[in-house]
Order: sequence, then structure tokens, then C-alpha cells
Amino acid sequence: MTRRLSLSRTTVLSSLVVAGAALMIVAPSAQQQPAPAAGGRGNFASNFTGDVSVLDSKEMRMSRIRFDAGARTNWHLHSTGQLLLVEEGRGRLYEVGGGRVVDIKTGESVYTKPNVLHWHGAAPDSHVVQFSVYSGSLEWKEAVADDEYAGRKLR
Repeated sequence: MTRRLSLSRTTVLSSLVVAGAALMIVAPSAQQQPAPAAGGRGNFASNFTGDVSVLDSKEMRMSRIRFDAGARTNWHLHSTGQLLLVEEGRGRLYEVGGGRVVDIKTGESVYTKPNVLHWHGAAPDSHVVQFSVYSGSLEWKEAVADDEYAGRKLR
């Protein structure tokens, strides 16, 4: 079943940008902690309060895709789940066992659970720009039939 998050587009994108920038800046220095240079960013650990660990993100994948009205992915699954954010337009998603095709409005985000067969794309009457984040493996399957996309035939 799809879990809707009530985070704004700005909040999600800002968080992803800040996290990505922090990892790009800090990852090399997290392994070696050289003395801060004059005017530099300083020691990684000195910029946080509490116990903080930089997690491995080299397996993270991101994409930003524009779907024209009616366009969609094939059936697929992710081994670790996927976060989708609709940046503009209106999207559509179906997960096997989810009960119904779900519309996703601008600013909404959804999380697809690991190893759940699903598809996503644009609504029939609107384009959509989707920002996607996932890690692990991605396994593509067959195309989504028109009856499945319309919600007339569900798996």
C-alpha cells in the first residue's frame, strides 16, 4: 500500500540538496580529518551536535523525469523501495495489492515499499515531472496495459 507523506516539494528538494551537498563536501574528509585550512570548512564533526555518521550513498540513484499525459513506466520493482516526488503536473501510481490507482498531485510525495511490483507516470489528462530517489537494484518487467493504467484491470 502506498504511504503518502505530507512534505512540501520545497522541503523534500531542499533536504535532498543539502544532504547531497553535505555528502559531496564531507565524504572525502570523513575518512581523513586533516587540520582545517584558514578560511576552510573546518572539521566535519565540529559542524554537528550529537553522534552523526556519514552513511554510504554511492549506491543512491536519482532521476528527474517528465512524462507527457498518459505516459508511464513499465511494471518494475526496487529492492529497497523508492521515494517519488511530483514537482509539477499530476502523476499516477499503482502498486500490486494497493487496491486502486492513486493520483499524486504537485507537491505530494509517495514511498513505494521494497520489492513491490508497481508502475508510475502521468495522469491521462496532465503531464507530470517526477523526482525519484532509490538505492539497490531495479528490475524492469512488461509494459502496463491500457486497462491496467485506467484502473479497469488490477493485479
